[in-house]
Amino acid sequence: MIKVEHIVKKFNNLTAVNDVSLEIEKGEIVALIGPSGSGKSTVLRCISGLEIPEAGKIFINGIEFNENDKDNYQHLMRKMGFVFQHFNLFPHMTVIENLTLAQIQVLKRDEAEAIEVARSYLEKVGLLDKQNEYPNKLSGGQKQRVAIARALCMNPEVMLFDEPTSALDPEMVIEVLEVMQELAKTGMTMIVVTHEMGFARTVANKVIFLEEGKIIEEAKALDFFTKPQTTRAQDFLKKVMH
Repeated sequence: MIKVEHIVKKFNNLTAVNDVSLEIEKGEIVALIGPSGSGKSTVLRCISGLEIPEAGKIFINGIEFNENDKDNYQHLMRKMGFVFQHFNLFPHMTVIENLTLAQIQVLKRDEAEAIEVARSYLEKVGLLDKQNEYPNKLSGGQKQRVAIARALCMNPEVMLFDEPTSALDPEMVIEVLEVMQELAKTGMTMIVVTHEMGFARTVANKVIFLEEGKIIEEAKALDFFTKPQTTRAQDFLKKVMH
């Protein structure tokens, strides 16, 4: 499904991602974890096409994800739904308008179909009653659930989450994680950058632990949390698992 080979990403003199390779199977739920600044979000942004690595290759369904091949690049980008830390909703548009815009412009759906799709996903995330509200009238948890619904409207094959709960109050974290757990049950392929170790432990199939732009450890979630192999992962878990 997704194959990353030896990617390197630099920002000026800082190497944010340093020779990272990984494979993600269809239907797999992968948690990218590690200390702040370890390169997790940059890896995710490279997979999504939001950042272009200086070196290495990324393949989606066996096709190279190459920005120089414009048609293929756009086609592959559409296979991925991205949910950001800060929602990225358009403030001047209602919830339903936020969900229909890309469907109409990118997927060329007519308005009636786009609205129908949008409503079905709003219902799934429990927010159909907010379809005519503006984002500033919603709580952080509601905004993030709208953002998830918006990504799903585009029929992605993979959902990428970049710290989707880190900007939320604790009680709102649960409502967003519940939506993500429901999504996981549908067989959606998911890559999640997260500090929520409980979620990583119970929902992810695989954990990839990064530090200083490198993969330090990769294991099945249960193995990682019960018997981490590296001293660095052991130290990290001692600090974050209460």
